[in-house]
Amino acid sequence: MKIIGIDDNQEKTRQLNTKKLILTIIIGIIAIIIITLICIYMGNRNFRDFIDKYVLMKNVTENNLNSITLDEPENIQVYAYDKYISIFSQNKLVGYNSSGKKEYELSVEMSDPIIDTNNRFLLIAEKGKQRIYLISGNSIVWQKDLDGNISRINVNKNGYVSVILTGTTYKSIIQTFDNQGNEIFTTYLSSSIAMDSDISADNKYLSFAEISTDGTIVQSRIKTISIQEAKEKEKKSETIINNVTSQSDSTILNLKYQDSNRLICMYDDSVHLIQNGTDEELFSLKEDGQKVVFADVELNNYAFRILEKNSLLSTQSTVEFMNVGSKKTNIYTVDSVIKEVYVNSNLIALNLGSEVYFVGTNGWLNKKYTSSQEVRKIVMNNEFAGIVYRDKIEIINL
Repeated sequence: MKIIGIDDNQEKTRQLNTKKLILTIIIGIIAIIIITLICIYMGNRNFRDFIDKYVLMKNVTENNLNSITLDEPENIQVYAYDKYISIFSQNKLVGYNSSGKKEYELSVEMSDPIIDTNNRFLLIAEKGKQRIYLISGNSIVWQKDLDGNISRINVNKNGYVSVILTGTTYKSIIQTFDNQGNEIFTTYLSSSIAMDSDISADNKYLSFAEISTDGTIVQSRIKTISIQEAKEKEKKSETIINNVTSQSDSTILNLKYQDSNRLICMYDDSVHLIQNGTDEELFSLKEDGQKVVFADVELNNYAFRILEKNSLLSTQSTVEFMNVGSKKTNIYTVDSVIKEVYVNSNLIALNLGSEVYFVGTNGWLNKKYTSSQEVRKIVMNNEFAGIVYRDKIEIINL
């Protein structure tokens, strides 16, 4: 029998500690290298472009993707929602999946549609007329002909709908419906014009933006109605739980619920947060030395603006994403003029002409698409995007 002495145990312990020390040093060196590379990636544009292209494989090009052929390219409209890209033409709505395969065909009778999408829902209506459809997935949930001319429509993530109507004895009418098409209540505006409306994600509140004029003064207001109280009370004025009036002559353009009690509103000169009846400016749409070329409040929990700065030989466009809760700002910069911007929940698409940058609210590039021709339009849902050309739609997984 072999007897192991104290010296042998000490030697083994020393060797084990040495191995642990070496392993710790190696892990520390790797961590330092990773942190250094991340810092360089975030701070050096050329290095970031190289990593995005050759390591993370974020670059995609035309003709290497699934596509949909457009047989009648001149008279179509293209939408994206749920897991579909849909093409509307000649009273037909045809849906395709991410592989470019046809999934459904629906009869939708109208000539000049306007739409809103949210989650699995597509709301489509005849602009300036009466007909409206709510579509969920690949089927029509309900359709109606309303009393008035449809000017604006909104659907929340649960399929609850608000519609602004004109062309009646009132200046504006706002009708609300549940996800089965049952009318919840109607609001009549006799002295103001409704600009936009939205229903909260928990279906408890309707908020709407209105403008009224007194001589040469334009007054913007945002009002919030309790839907449950509106169903029970005949006088809708008694159900208004918040009434916020703009302190300037700014014109309210649109609004969006970020959650049950947080409302983001865009005026012609600024973006505001309305919460618990208080009004806070998030950022201005007028900046000295730079031009605000685009702004939007449709992202989930973010608002953003795009600033354009011109020099003698170049143009720099900066996207600023602001988290409406923390007020933290994330930035993405591109050395080009941005021609068009498209928005979908957590992502925006920047159309530069023959290049498209898909950028997340964290300020990081998601995908870069390069084409040999001008991109006509971009549509997006939460899974993929459609790059629309005259004769085809190319599909990019996001």
